[in-house]
Amino acid sequence: MKTIYLLTSNPGKVEETRLHLKKFGIDVVAKNIEIPEIKSDHQEDIAIEKVKFAAKKIKKSVIAEDTGIYFEAYKNFPGTSSRWIFESLGYEGILKLLEGKTRKAYFKTTVGFCEPGKKPKTFVGVCKGEITAKPRGTPHPRLPYDAIFIPEGDERTFAEITKEEKAKYSHRTKALEKFAKWFNKN
Repeated sequence: MKTIYLLTSNPGKVEETRLHLKKFGIDVVAKNIEIPEIKSDHQEDIAIEKVKFAAKKIKKSVIAEDTGIYFEAYKNFPGTSSRWIFESLGYEGILKLLEGKTRKAYFKTTVGFCEPGKKPKTFVGVCKGEITAKPRGTPHPRLPYDAIFIPEGDERTFAEITKEEKAKYSHRTKALEKFAKWFNKN
């Protein structure tokens, strides 16, 4: 089994990543190191900088990801500032921003990969859906948007479905599977 280091301090991401990559014969080892995170409207830039820094520092092949939610009513918003926007506005403020506008939205995850001394690569996964009129379900504390996002093909929010059901739609799953298929060929 091949081994890859995942940069995160989130145990949920570690569990989810292990679950998906195990199917491809890839073992995931969590690595929690301080990484300077650049400010950018582009997830790809953020993911690339994370893995370049980490691969150089720990001298191992690493993956890291950046995830955001995007409202079609606004350009690149909340995007790479999703956490900060939620902490600033909460559900009430976010839902007010969408009053009278399209509620179409999508989650996007960019997985970055880098081997020491090599050029990084990125893999993108998207899950389209729409924003509810009010929160539903009980989201994980680090995933508040799950209570207001309904993926295409379902009538429930991410916070109302099981982890296994969410994996069928998941933007993270899609990005990780693209990475795993490429990684196993190279």
